[in-house]
Amino acid sequence: MSALLEVRTLTVGYGHVGVLEDVSLDIAPGTIVALVGSNGAGKSTLLRAISGLLKPTRGSIAFDGRPIDGATPNLVVDAGILHVAEGRRLFRSQSVRHNLDLGLYGVDVDRDEEKARLDYVFELFPILVDKLDHQASTLSGGQQQMLAIGQALMRRPKLLMLDEPSLGLAPIVVDQVMDVIVKLKMAGTTILLVEQMVERALEIADHGYVLQSGRLIGQGKPAELQQSDAIRRAYVGG
Repeated sequence: MSALLEVRTLTVGYGHVGVLEDVSLDIAPGTIVALVGSNGAGKSTLLRAISGLLKPTRGSIAFDGRPIDGATPNLVVDAGILHVAEGRRLFRSQSVRHNLDLGLYGVDVDRDEEKARLDYVFELFPILVDKLDHQASTLSGGQQQMLAIGQALMRRPKLLMLDEPSLGLAPIVVDQVMDVIVKLKMAGTTILLVEQMVERALEIADHGYVLQSGRLIGQGKPAELQQSDAIRRAYVGG
């Protein structure tokens, strides 16, 4: 099976400070890929490069068979990649309804299709139905995370990139979010998951990559990674 996303020897930095060096990965369609590593390993930087928010200094990124390295963020979104950034970046002074509507900004869909997409979000996150007219800032952390994912889903992404979706959430809410990620995969959405809760991420992933100090030090099936020392090295060093 050919990869939906192909990253080859990617090198990325901020100014003269290098963050990623020679990173390569493949994501097959319809899979969950977990990207794990300690804080500062470069995980969010990789997502930002794929999203077009950072320009690589070297290497290539191809999505669905077409090069996207150097593409602007709006073109990356139009190609079918949605990035739910760490910190649940919503329009906090706007209502839940307005936030979901903004997920369709620039997309030409009729009312039936818009309703179908809203219904899909509400099926995954029924709590949002009762919060439609509430400001996003009044939601709990878990509800804000659900809204951020729901907003991205309004565009029916081919690839959904989630950066630390469990951050700051209660364990029961983490379970709900992880369950939704699995449901999205079963519905055909490809997922790139950046997550500090390594065990939880590998429980639901089909494949994993381990980053340490901007370099990949391991990859494979979750069971293989758990048996290797790559994860220990990523978090402890050595």
